[in-house]
Amino acid sequence: MAREPAWRVFAAEYNSAKHYIKATEPKKPSYVVTPLGAKISRLFVVGVLTEVRVISDEVLKARVVDQTGAFFLFVGKYRPQVRQVLEGTRVPQFVALVGKTNVYRPDEETMYVSVVPERIKVVDEILRDYWVFDTARKLKIRIEAMQEALKMSEPTVHNLMALGFSRKISEGVVTAIKHYDKIDVEKYIEMLRNALKHLLPEYQEIGYELPGVEPEVEEQEEASEYPSRDLEERILEIIRELDEGEGVAYEAILERLGDVDQADVDWVVDDLLTRKVLIEPYIGFFRINEKRD
Repeated sequence: MAREPAWRVFAAEYNSAKHYIKATEPKKPSYVVTPLGAKISRLFVVGVLTEVRVISDEVLKARVVDQTGAFFLFVGKYRPQVRQVLEGTRVPQFVALVGKTNVYRPDEETMYVSVVPERIKVVDEILRDYWVFDTARKLKIRIEAMQEALKMSEPTVHNLMALGFSRKISEGVVTAIKHYDKIDVEKYIEMLRNALKHLLPEYQEIGYELPGVEPEVEEQEEASEYPSRDLEERILEIIRELDEGEGVAYEAILERLGDVDQADVDWVVDDLLTRKVLIEPYIGFFRINEKRD
């Protein structure tokens, strides 16, 4: 079964999603489709944890913000390590998380999205800024794909791929056009500009201040422990073996790994990307970075 890596999208794009593809078979993923065509079953998010609230003995709610808005998290009793990190972290604090999409539809016209985190850890400002830059890069690709598709009389996956866009981007864009009456691309261009502004020193000088970072505690480090260096080596070995020049598809990595928790795979792959051990020439394809310092 083909599965996707965790997507990087800004909160404002994720929260604007109104199309949901529910799985029709057991163990197959469901998807949230954004107006720009991001077809998401899992997300990788880095932002500022600003709120943690206990709803009941079994449910905890949290809020993680980026430059565009907020991701809302819901944690149940089956993720005790995630809950331990959230309850043990003083806000505000930079965190990174891998999680599944979650959808609530009170009626046919209304849809609310949230995230069910599978792993979470306290991080620093450097990782947050890298995530903003990388997420902005991917947003720019989707904007360009949507702009090209809207010029076509009948947008097709084949025609978008002929322009150099990946199959996943092309399929997502075509799906979005079919299900959204009007797609305001300019809104997302402005979102891209505003997100990148927060990385500029001059923007911080005119009043934008990053939240303070609380020191990590031993309990947090233990609960958010890196899956394993052994898994990291296995992933790198698979990529070395299978890469013929264009990168290795995420699905091929999962297939070779066998019965490994996908959240662990996402966590390791994102860590390798952050450390520039891996590069992602196309969404969902990974190569070893031979040019890293």
